Amino acid sequence: MKKIISVILSVAMIFCVLAPAATAASGKCNCGVNPTIYVGPLGSTDIYENPDAKNERTLFRPTTETIIKLVVKLLPAIALSSITFNLDFLGDALIEGVNDAFGAMALDGNGNSAPNVAVKPELPTDTEHGVNMSYYFSYDWRLDPVYNAGLLNEYVQHVKELTGHDIVNFRASSMGGVVTLAYFNEYGYDDVDACIFQCCPLLGTDVAGDLLNRKVALDADRLLAYATDGYPPFDAESVLLWSLFNGLYYSGLVDAVLFLGDIVLENLETRVFDEVLTPVFGTFLGLWSFVPHESYESAKTINLDPETQAGLIEKADYYHYNIQQRADKILKNAQKNGVRVMIVAGYNIQRTPLVEAMENNSDATVDTKYASAGATVAPLDGTLGENYVQKNKKCGHNHVSPDNVIDASTCILPEHTWFIKDMLHSNCHDGIMEMYNWFAYADEYYDVWSNPAYTQFLQNDKPNLRVIAMGNFAEGDKAPEYEEGDAFYNKFEKYVAPVTDGMFSFLDKCRDFIGL
Repeated sequence: MKKIISVILSVAMIFCVLAPAATAASGKCNCGVNPTIYVGPLGSTDIYENPDAKNERTLFRPTTETIIKLVVKLLPAIALSSITFNLDFLGDALIEGVNDAFGAMALDGNGNSAPNVAVKPELPTDTEHGVNMSYYFSYDWRLDPVYNAGLLNEYVQHVKELTGHDIVNFRASSMGGVVTLAYFNEYGYDDVDACIFQCCPLLGTDVAGDLLNRKVALDADRLLAYATDGYPPFDAESVLLWSLFNGLYYSGLVDAVLFLGDIVLENLETRVFDEVLTPVFGTFLGLWSFVPHESYESAKTINLDPETQAGLIEKADYYHYNIQQRADKILKNAQKNGVRVMIVAGYNIQRTPLVEAMENNSDATVDTKYASAGATVAPLDGTLGENYVQKNKKCGHNHVSPDNVIDASTCILPEHTWFIKDMLHSNCHDGIMEMYNWFAYADEYYDVWSNPAYTQFLQNDKPNLRVIAMGNFAEGDKAPEYEEGDAFYNKFEKYVAPVTDGMFSFLDKCRDFIGL
């Protein structure tokens, strides 16, 4: 009997000793913090012609040499057009120069890149992960989002194996949200615990729809707003930019340039679109994934040939109709399958002032109504109206912003969509990251009523690296107390802004008097 007991005890001891070793050998990590994959925005990855070859050339982002070469080509053409009043000289140089710089990036009729044009993706090797750390997923943003979703799936499996976790978090920024939607549609939800969509064109963006429909427009007031909204006087350096933008505007130089711009557009718009924008940039499936539904079919008619580009159209249609237009089902299914979803949209910033939709409320790039996946949003500098009534009352909550600009009740996920006033597109600081960490690394599923510090509507206080709750608190919650800001911007607003506001008000009256 003693021998039997000894054998049993020996086996038990061996098991106890070997069990931790077996866990370590399996590569499992018990740190309790899922690794985060950052799915980056459009343009965040360089694209090369002949990558890693002796004749390698960076197509995007263009090098200083490429830009100088383009400028050198344009300057004589500008002079010649000015002397002869024939803008075709400028058109020839512009089209040739842009084609030289970017033409190799065009996709073929099947939506495929030239074999010698590609990005240089790398799989991570560092096992270290944790809060405020992320693995960066880079991809060729010209290509089909569904194709890139396949690469993201491979990346997810690699990160899981590398870190010893069975599940990951996503933080998707801008176009990263497009790729993430495609990922969920194609590969499901089992590998993702939390997903933050930050300023993503989930339902498109009008800058893409308008450009592909050739709805181009220029406006001096909106151009000034775009520049000053994007670069407010946060520090001494930005004050110089802010002063420069205002100086150019009030001197009348911006109006003069835009007057010439209108002449150029009137004479060269069709040529530039037909000979370079449509055959190059109009082939990017990544750009097509940005086109909102209301402008999608008309854009296809203008830019794509059903015979020579049938394969490209098929891929564009698949994303548009099976993913973008099913975003509601994809996002709700993510929730049903246990994915904790946070959607963040910025507002109150002038959008890109080159298209007819320039009055849309936005984060400077993506329209708030699309980034929020369905909010009802007043035009920039406007409100929903004095007697506005929330459209969706079923939830029993108030989803109208305290400034009466946004009705979030019409969002696909109204309880899980946050709005940050004055948040520039995908511009994230420590205060916003604190909110993301609060959401992503929690043991429960928070919503817009869970924390009085992170209500549905927040004011971005970038100079002091924080967000401030604007209102719409849950019953029983009190507004947090905030220390008075002591940043450069606060002092500028207190001491300088009253003087400049009075001066600009006088100059505005002068501009109105002379008809500018």
